[in-house]
Parts: sequence; structure tokens; C-alpha cells
Amino acid sequence: MVKKKSCKFPYWGPFVLETTIEQEFVDILLEKGNGSREKNLDHRKHLAGMIDNEYHYEDYESWFIPKFSPYIDVYNDALVSNWITDLKTSKSWNIKSLWINYQKSNEYNPPHNHGGDLAFVIYLQVPKEIAEENKKTKHKHNNTGPGMINFIYGEGVPYSISHYAALPSEKDIYIFPAWLTHYVDSFKSDVERISVSGNIRMGSKE
Repeated sequence: MVKKKSCKFPYWGPFVLETTIEQEFVDILLEKGNGSREKNLDHRKHLAGMIDNEYHYEDYESWFIPKFSPYIDVYNDALVSNWITDLKTSKSWNIKSLWINYQKSNEYNPPHNHGGDLAFVIYLQVPKEIAEENKKTKHKHNNTGPGMINFIYGEGVPYSISHYAALPSEKDIYIFPAWLTHYVDSFKSDVERISVSGNIRMGSKE
């Protein structure tokens, strides 16, 4: 009999980091994001999402970069530890854009990718109703269910992994290659989920 612990199933493909941020960082992003909403700093014309309320942050580099740098360091260190040495793993980086999304019932993000080298999404507010809806309905259709974030890589061929999906919780952060196709499913619950996204260029600012 084959012992499971003696088996190894290597994974390869786009390098996606999934972790959590501190509450203090959440509070800052939410406070400043709500300020952008009050000023109506509309960012929709730059985005693929079918979401009515998306706003860009202003004057964010001075406070965002120090808070976000530890997560870029974790991503870079993980790349090196996994022998991915032919990519940009510079300690220096700059953020190209930063915006906040207020996703409501029936809104969604279609399959798309980002500019730059890396992209990320941080979840600031995730109402419990979305998880409850997902649990009740995800087996009724041939999909991953309401409110999921989905990553797609390569073709859906037999004996391969080309799709990864997760149901986000508050404080979750995902960092991934900017070219990686991803999308966000809608939900029907009458709630508002808040997330922050951005694009990063590795190396010195040009």
C-alpha cells in the first residue's frame, strides 16, 4: 500500500501569495478609501469591473509603501527560496496605481489582467452573508459559487491544474503576477464588500 506521506505532488505555475494584513493597515486603507469615495475620485474608466463604485487613492505613496513593503519582501523571499531567480526580485519597487472597490449585489469583475509586474487585492470588509450564500448555492451550478476570486492559468486540459479559486475573508491579501488572468464572481446578498487593488512595478522608479 502506498503511504500518502511518502508521496509528493509538485506544483508549478504563477506564483501567488495568499496571507493576511494587520488591522491597523485595514483601518488606514478604509479611512483613506472612504475619503476618496466622498470626493468621488471615480476610477471606473481605467478598470474592467462591472462595479459602480471604484475610486482611486490620492497622495498614497508616502504612507502606503512603508506599510506594504513587508509583503513585497515576503513575496520576493518566497520566489528566491523556490529557486525562481530569473525574475525581478529587487528590494526597490514603486506603485503605479491604487484604488478601492465597493462591490454590491450582482456586481462582478470579468476575466482580466493588470499592468506592471505584480498586482494585488486586499479585502477590507467581507460581510458574513456572502460566505453563507456561497455555502448554500455553490453546488447548484457548475461554478465555484458566489463571491469567489478566481485565477486562471493555461488551458483546461486533463490532468492539469489551471484554475484556483478562494472565498476571501477580511484582511486577506493576494499578490500575483500582473499578467495572470483573474475574475471575481458576483453575489446576490444585499451587502457591500470592500477591497483594495493596485499595480506594482519592480525595480527603481523611472
